[in-house]
Amino acid sequence: MSQQEEWVNQLKKELKSSELRTFHSEIEDLQWEFTDNNTPLPSFDFSLKYHVDLTFFSFYKVIDSIESNREILQDLNQGTHGLILCWDILPDLHELFKGVMFEYIQTRVIISNPDELLVINHWIGENNPKNFTVEFMGSGTDTVQCIDGFSMNAIGSNAWQELSFVCQQLVQQLGILPKNAPLVIELGVGENFMIEAAKITAFHWLCEALLTKHNRMDLNITLRARLGWRNKSHGELHTNQIRQSSEALCALVAGVNQLCIPPYDAMFSAHSTALSRRMSVNIGHLLKEEAHLDWFQGLIKGSHIATCLVHQLCNKVWDALAWPDAFEDRLKKSVEATIACRMQRINDQSDRFIGINYLYTKGENRKIKAQQLGAFGLPYLFFETN
Repeated sequence: MSQQEEWVNQLKKELKSSELRTFHSEIEDLQWEFTDNNTPLPSFDFSLKYHVDLTFFSFYKVIDSIESNREILQDLNQGTHGLILCWDILPDLHELFKGVMFEYIQTRVIISNPDELLVINHWIGENNPKNFTVEFMGSGTDTVQCIDGFSMNAIGSNAWQELSFVCQQLVQQLGILPKNAPLVIELGVGENFMIEAAKITAFHWLCEALLTKHNRMDLNITLRARLGWRNKSHGELHTNQIRQSSEALCALVAGVNQLCIPPYDAMFSAHSTALSRRMSVNIGHLLKEEAHLDWFQGLIKGSHIATCLVHQLCNKVWDALAWPDAFEDRLKKSVEATIACRMQRINDQSDRFIGINYLYTKGENRKIKAQQLGAFGLPYLFFETN
């Protein structure tokens, strides 16, 4: 009898069961059981290749230039390392950045309307801000291109769907980006630690495979993770802090170059509170400056479970990239089925979230300040309000 068989028999004895539970995620369509450890799987470590100094960013969805400027200066006073800004309507850039000393931080502006570039470039020419980058969600401009996987995560997609969306757009960019071009890829971070960590690791593998296949190893790719809001509650400050800390930890140990931690109430109130913004900044401080988790390189070394999940994700994405036609339609239908599954599991409490569908105060006013649209034009998913 092998050592593993002895171990499994001992587990059955201690659990007083002839069967051992297996892992299967209805939402993720991933599974694992003990016998998977009997099948050696190849593992690849690209952490050293892509490892750079990690930068934490604060997030701003600009509606009012003066108010956002106040929030920016407040976060800078708390020691934030970087600013990520986006908007629906181009704001007054002079008011927005009044008093900001760009030379000490990283600033990235994300736009989706190329017509705004003329105004932004004029402002840049007048002010010459240091460490200032314009990212464009699309192609065909002289800015840094950005592939928006977060917009998939925000509407409720699962891990392989988000990766398929990102990798399909990456393939499109590989054919048009100039040599040595910078490219930012942004992923969301969900609530399941192991699945999300495996997703980020799987992206490293998939990215390496696609760059090799298309002979584009010259590209300068930055991987950014952004925490979302779907599992946050507008009335559960301490629970949100635990969730944000866990998600940030997941992104760090899986290996990202940049991490954006938005305030948990950014989608629930007209303006984020000073406390929620300070919480977001301090999570980064604690994980990097106190715990030094930015030194950690490689999640899956020696982990059969993580390696198994990464292989499953890569295989699903590779199969999706080979769909002969109607990629977007097929992926959208798959995502809509996942969203429906998520909501059903929340409604019947198969999945429990404190303050959302479990241990919450009935009668609370559960609203979001405005509807946000993500990938495929689908609305952001909020477990608390949907």
